[in-house]
Amino acid sequence: MKRKYLVVAFLLLVGVVSAQAQRQGGQRGQRPDPKEQAKKTADTWQEEFGLSDDQRTKVYDLLIKSGEDRQKKMADLRASGDREGMRDAMVALQEETDKGLKAIFTETQWPMYVKWKEKNPPARRGRGGGN
Repeated sequence: MKRKYLVVAFLLLVGVVSAQAQRQGGQRGQRPDPKEQAKKTADTWQEEFGLSDDQRTKVYDLLIKSGEDRQKKMADLRASGDREGMRDAMVALQEETDKGLKAIFTETQWPMYVKWKEKNPPARRGRGGGN
């Protein structure tokens, strides 16, 4: 009898641990909220490039719009399964964002941004840990 309770308790424990692991695993693949990402990026750039408060606000607004546009466009393309279109759309969206940033940044800040982009390629931006 005692053995049955131990087996049932063990199976229950395994089930709970498994469910928790699946729940946490599903959250890792989610994209950050465009507003959270825009705030983090605008704050970082204000510090690194010496943006004024007005520039930071403009960058923040541009990044929110860009992030929302990117999420919508990627969702549409993911649904269609067009991987080539996804790559092309990402390039076009980044060029559009860069065009807006160039209008906001000063002649001194723009080269700093270009160097930052070279050091932080898209695949590595915003990812913590590891090499």
